[in-house]
Amino acid sequence: MKISNVINALIASFLLATSYSVLSHAGHGSSAPWEACEEKAINEDCSYTSHDKKATGTCQAMNKVLMCVRNKPLETLINKATQPVSEQKQKQKQSVKSLANL
Repeated sequence: MKISNVINALIASFLLATSYSVLSHAGHGSSAPWEACEEKAINEDCSYTSHDKKATGTCQAMNKVLMCVRNKPLETLINKATQPVSEQKQKQKQSVKSLANL
């Protein structure tokens, strides 16, 4: 009885582990990877953005259509100023003080 429980647990673990990796390759949420290669040739460099990430790779044939396949790590796009908030506030205070002195 115990051996069957162990076997069932191992099978369940295996199925959970493999199903997660399958879901991670379920597809793209946008058409950006295909649009990035619309006017490019196979193996040509490409890139596209999705939300706040930039993907960079090469155009590869998928079902007779070119698609940008990522071969580099995702880059996070920063839309905010690169200064820390404390420095920004300090500069704002200095500019307000200089106006007050006028």
